[in-house]
Amino acid sequence: MRALLIFTLAFPFLISCETSINRNSETPASKAITPNDSIPVVIIRSYFNRIENLTLDELRMGLESGRIACTSDIADRLTTKLQLEKSPVTKPLGEFSRVDSTSFMVTSIDSLKPCYLVTSLNGSHFFKDRLTYLLWVADSTSHDYSKAITSYTHTGVTALTRRTGSVLNTLTPGQYLELIKPEIGSPDLLHISNEVSMLDLCDYGSMKMKFATKSEHFRVLEELGADLVELTGNHNLDVGTEPYTNTFKWYQEKGMKTFGGGLSPEEAGAPLIMTLNDGRKAAWIGFNEICPCGECADKTMGSNRYSDASAKSTIDALKSRGDIEYILACVQFGESDSYVPTSSQKRISKYLVDCGADVVIGSQAHQPQTFEWYKERMIFYGIGNFMFDQIHRIGVRQAYFLECYFYKGRIVQFIPHFTFMGDDRRPAPANASNTELIKKAVYLPSYMQSSK
Repeated sequence: MRALLIFTLAFPFLISCETSINRNSETPASKAITPNDSIPVVIIRSYFNRIENLTLDELRMGLESGRIACTSDIADRLTTKLQLEKSPVTKPLGEFSRVDSTSFMVTSIDSLKPCYLVTSLNGSHFFKDRLTYLLWVADSTSHDYSKAITSYTHTGVTALTRRTGSVLNTLTPGQYLELIKPEIGSPDLLHISNEVSMLDLCDYGSMKMKFATKSEHFRVLEELGADLVELTGNHNLDVGTEPYTNTFKWYQEKGMKTFGGGLSPEEAGAPLIMTLNDGRKAAWIGFNEICPCGECADKTMGSNRYSDASAKSTIDALKSRGDIEYILACVQFGESDSYVPTSSQKRISKYLVDCGADVVIGSQAHQPQTFEWYKERMIFYGIGNFMFDQIHRIGVRQAYFLECYFYKGRIVQFIPHFTFMGDDRRPAPANASNTELIKKAVYLPSYMQSSK
């Protein structure tokens, strides 16, 4: 398990308030310094812009030519930092396109919005390579970015059962995860939406629509380093209350926090509140829209059934505390074999945002679905299978998980990592051609153009 509360990186303190980048010789990444008296500025682009990296020279030329604009709060400092021959064009961040496939803009980290992706500079991405990141500008106050950021990864459907279970009978957890684990890395928080309880006597080969997982195969979650387990799924009660209870206790013994389900209606509906690296608090809430398998905790244990009233009550209670800065709402919607959301998905997701949720992520989708920018909030309608055996059509092989970064109590980056389930039923990063197919299916400009 990764430690949540504390980063162990140490940043050197600089006496000088300005670290200049020489126009004629770009600073080698190995010599870059992270200053405490400066703030990072970032190059942003839309999800539809495929260019993930710019060089310093490309950035300078873009700013000097007016092809790349910046926000007014950093214009003078950016001019000094990059030794620009003319001041860059400035414009409000809200005027930068959320769907343009070629444009870039520069802004401060404090202005960053999650409808844009951060672009690497000279191969260094601020959120991933802070110690080698070059683009810092002087600031009048001291900052400690070793504690300011919490990394969080959110994954799709996990069900280690049926043919996946048969594969695990022949592989160690490390072998099963060999392809995907490097892509996951070691975030401060890792989310798993697990739909299956443990039962050692289960027979994977005979399973159809009632699922179970052998206890030894739950080691996959340990090997990945799962921190948060979502229990909104449809199949956790397939083999009865005792396996569900034993599995729930196993999560507790392993230090994995749960939400969206529990051993009582009260426990199922309780938010999970986590303290981030900077001491701020975020809350995870989970719901099941339809409960098609009788899996909801209406009277005893199970998933947290969705209703407008319960959702509003939960969010209102979190808001009234005064110390919750961010609310992640996860919903097991009714399943649909479509890249676009159903009318029910759209209604519930927007209702949750209207009530105060900061992001909504669908947990049900066996194939990936599009995402939307609504009232300054992101909605991911479904991100597909993460670890499940379905390979019978291309849609269920495709998926993505979200690499996220909390900064000052809010997620400012949702970076999709695209995956593809091979014939061996081991999760793996999608190759270039499959990545483009997924992007074509789920990157829909009409959902990102309006924030209303």
